[in-house]
Amino acid sequence: MSYYHKFILLLLIFANTSFVAKADEGKGGLPQLDLNTYPSLVFWSVVSLIIGYILMKYLVTPNIKSILNNRETNIQNDLVKARTSNQETEKIKENIINSQIDLKLKSQLIINQALTETKHNIEKKEKDINQKLYEKVVKAEKQILDTQKLVIKEVINNSEELTANVIQNLTNLKYDKVEGKRAINTASKIILMEK
Repeated sequence: MSYYHKFILLLLIFANTSFVAKADEGKGGLPQLDLNTYPSLVFWSVVSLIIGYILMKYLVTPNIKSILNNRETNIQNDLVKARTSNQETEKIKENIINSQIDLKLKSQLIINQALTETKHNIEKKEKDINQKLYEKVVKAEKQILDTQKLVIKEVINNSEELTANVIQNLTNLKYDKVEGKRAINTASKIILMEK
């Protein structure tokens, strides 16, 4: 038998019993102290308690239990979502750190390549400049030597003419051009070697 049937049967038994009789209306005093009203008070107290128990058991407690279960499920779901979000955040953070490391390495490689290329270009330019300077110095030295030779020739020629003029004008000696030229060339060689 179900609980409902037992409950209804119990109510009918209490309703038909003789001690659930009506209280005498003619008596005075407090009804709480009248022993004739006790069975009815006990009956209605038991009925109220049973009805309250049934309401609590079948209506209130299941709702509270389902609310608590839903709450626990939501908390567990939220914890799982939080763990998943935390793991995803850690993965994203790790990816960002790896990306930063890769970018640092790439930028360092680019900087090193640029420095190497710049150094190579500077060395190449230096070599070109040194080569051009060397060529200009050689050319300038050659020009200086050529100019020096010309000047020495002119000085020697002028000295020959001067020597011939001085000897003829100041002395009565006869000037021999070949001998004078030899003497001046020898003297000029000696003077140029001393420098």
